[in-house]
Amino acid sequence: MNKYHSPAYFLSDCHLPLIPRPGQEEWTPTVVRFLRKIASDARTLFIVGDLFDFWFEWRYSVPSAAFPILTELSNLRKKNIDIIYIAGNHDGHLGNFLKNEVDLTISREPIDVEIDSRKFHIIHGDGIAKSDHGYRILRGLVRWKMTEKIYKLVHPDLGIWFARCISKHSRITGGNPKAGRLEYYTNYADRKLDSGFNFVVMGHIHEAKMFPHHNGGFFSIGEWMKKHSYGVFKEDEMELEFFEE
Repeated sequence: MNKYHSPAYFLSDCHLPLIPRPGQEEWTPTVVRFLRKIASDARTLFIVGDLFDFWFEWRYSVPSAAFPILTELSNLRKKNIDIIYIAGNHDGHLGNFLKNEVDLTISREPIDVEIDSRKFHIIHGDGIAKSDHGYRILRGLVRWKMTEKIYKLVHPDLGIWFARCISKHSRITGGNPKAGRLEYYTNYADRKLDSGFNFVVMGHIHEAKMFPHHNGGFFSIGEWMKKHSYGVFKEDEMELEFFEE
């Protein structure tokens, strides 16, 4: 189990657009300002999935609209702040550019870590609701290695445009049903907490909530499109906070 130090911040579900729509122009600058703010005291940053509304790395190309965020993450690394990026369902194809050029630790799976001797299970949360059969099939298809190989043959301009259309369709037709099925996520977290973890940190649900447990608690850290919520662990306490400028 990898060990990290506090203050540790947990950020997820920013869904930063690679082609902004009206009303989304401030999403990326707001996250940039947040990253600059935590640079003064953070020791560790966990990105718990869906930082971007879409992420894919072609052989010689990466999405240019991500440059402001990647620059700030690189600046944090230069301050020796550990950054661990866990893939979500929108940015499931984290690749070598983030690892080698931005110097992030990336994982396509949930991770178990120790922060100041406290045990954390950190997961984006997609795929937990087993009743959502259609979504689980789609997730398997998107994460399939062959899908990734085929998508690399698509020109980046077309690939990003197509992903934007799919994301828009998903929001219109799907809304946020995850919030109505909290029992799947709380049951999952309880099993982890009962097994000895102190904290379970999860994104994906888009609601900022804390569920106490005798070992610690389950933290659904919310989203950044409206509420700007995040988690922070320091002085042996885990809290939910909201970014205000």
